[in-house]
Amino acid sequence: MPVVIPEATLVRDLILTLLAAAVGGALAHVLRLPSFLGYIAGGALVGPVVAPPGTGEFAVMEQLAELGVLLLMFTLGLQFSLKELVRVRAVALGGGLLGILLTLGLFVGLSGAVGLPRPEALALGAAVSVSSTMIIAKLLMEREELETVHGRLAIGTLLVEDLAVVVMLFLLPALATGPEGARPLDVLAALGKGLAVVGPVFWLALRVVPPLLDRVARARNVELFLLITLVLSLGTGLAAAQLGLSPALGAFLGGLIIGESDHVYETLARVLPLRDLFVALFFVSVGMLVDPQLLLGNLPLVGLLVAVAVVGKGVIRGALVWLFRYPPKVALLVALTFTQIGEFSFVLGKVGAQLGLVSPGSYNALLAASLLSIVLSSFLFRAAPIAWAALERRFPGLAVERGRVPGGPAVAAGAEAGAEAGEGEGPPGSERGHVLVCGYGRMGSAVGAALERFGVPFVVVERDWEKAQRLKARGLRVIVGDAAQEPVLRAARPEGAALAVLALPDFPHARGAVRHLRALNPALPVIARAHWDEEREELFREGVTEVIQPEFEGAIELIRHALLHVGVPALELEGYLHELRQQRYSALLQQWLQREDPHRRLQKVQEVEIPRGSPLAGRSLRECQIRERTGVTVLQIKRRRGQTLVNPPPETVLEPGDRVLVLGTPAQIVEFIEMGRACG
Repeated sequence: MPVVIPEATLVRDLILTLLAAAVGGALAHVLRLPSFLGYIAGGALVGPVVAPPGTGEFAVMEQLAELGVLLLMFTLGLQFSLKELVRVRAVALGGGLLGILLTLGLFVGLSGAVGLPRPEALALGAAVSVSSTMIIAKLLMEREELETVHGRLAIGTLLVEDLAVVVMLFLLPALATGPEGARPLDVLAALGKGLAVVGPVFWLALRVVPPLLDRVARARNVELFLLITLVLSLGTGLAAAQLGLSPALGAFLGGLIIGESDHVYETLARVLPLRDLFVALFFVSVGMLVDPQLLLGNLPLVGLLVAVAVVGKGVIRGALVWLFRYPPKVALLVALTFTQIGEFSFVLGKVGAQLGLVSPGSYNALLAASLLSIVLSSFLFRAAPIAWAALERRFPGLAVERGRVPGGPAVAAGAEAGAEAGEGEGPPGSERGHVLVCGYGRMGSAVGAALERFGVPFVVVERDWEKAQRLKARGLRVIVGDAAQEPVLRAARPEGAALAVLALPDFPHARGAVRHLRALNPALPVIARAHWDEEREELFREGVTEVIQPEFEGAIELIRHALLHVGVPALELEGYLHELRQQRYSALLQQWLQREDPHRRLQKVQEVEIPRGSPLAGRSLRECQIRERTGVTVLQIKRRRGQTLVNPPPETVLEPGDRVLVLGTPAQIVEFIEMGRACG
């Protein structure tokens, strides 16, 4: 008989659960730990009060948490990239699969010491053999190492592990067939069932889903697009369950379906907030399962899991990278990125528990081992550069590098192996120096036409699907989606762009795009349009390099043509228009500076004089790389002879006696002052 829970109780429990997730996530952020560790800790604290395991309340919370698993696997399918895998195919495919098998074999071989049955050892070994995509990507992004050799190898290997998780979800039900585990025929039957499902999935991906999403996109109805997306993601999970497969596997296949369409980035933008919400509920529900009594009774298993994850898996991964002829430093850094048990391990562990393969005590041990391994891994990865520097001082031969891998900033050995693996081929949009054009209406298309005329590479971000298709037919690179959404902008690779032009007609979208661009590439010059002075000021506050007001520029052209018709000399006219423009923009700049609250944004504006003999004198702003090296923004330059340059272009040459108005934090401004005194 189903358990009926009063609505007020469910609402209360949901609010308390979200509160626990918020508090735990905030604490994890302060401690510089992954968010889901905070969610698990919050769940462990509120679990006995909100929804003790085994009660009807916990059953409801567990069902909500299942949505988190489905959405997590769905977004994995959306983002799964075979092209990225091809770039490092040799070490990622060969070394990745071999690393999983060796880690699994190591754990199963040692599991007899703690008395685990073979099927349970295989299930837990599968969980410990895969690492956390979220944690590794976050650690690499924090240190700007995604494009280094070890960063590429780590991400490529993670893609193999993600694919392996899908295969393991196929095989886990076969392990639950009896006390002796899966027979070969059971494994083959599971794989055959999976292949039988994959065929229709790819048929849907190529024939049915793209036209459906195209029709929805033409309607320009965000709510309808989100509903269709959720139906596809959750519906494929339900369909997989009806076929006797894992719902998580079905959700992954649903992501693959949409990932083959033009709407992948827009889908990501709409689904990610929901995914993050329900994934938080999932990890809180995982924390609710933590039972200190069961945990204390499984300390040997916790120790074994941590040892295999941190020591065993790290040594295996490092040795495999070294065997592929990469230098010791790259092998060490790759090894340290894989020394933990990640979020998909929880998915595998949970599926194993539901199938009866993993006991409650072992599942608790997996949770505790994951927490310990992630803390240790974060510490080891952050301490690695210091330890390596000490080794290089002791053994200078370790510092010798043999080449540079194309497409990334890192100097790396194994360039021969990297070239063989196709690392120089970069994914679409990874070219350097392109212009990012957001919005391709009347103004954006004019900018695009000029860029085409002069052969400047550019990428268009356009939310109108029909317009995007026309641009693609002309051979332009187009990202379909809303430029105010971070996943859409990230697909255009702003980290490698030379400039971003925001030709978006409405201010809220432009402001949202600026915020995401600044987060993805703080040094990127951004030009935007604004209709009103208030919008211009706000865009400057968000970090836009230059703001153009079409109405004012139109008035300038009207004045130009009117005065030329009545006989005003062209030279005098140009001088007047230049003065008018400087007065206009200088007045707006002063208004903005007066209204800006430096304490609220922890930034200030300061005028810095370029002294005689400064290494900056006689060099252009582009050559000086002031923003790249210090973080300050040059707002205007006052010349000794009285000329004022507002938003000076990169070609502007600094002169002794120039008074440069810059915006930045106090530390950044001090760095700029020191740069003008001693840096060349």
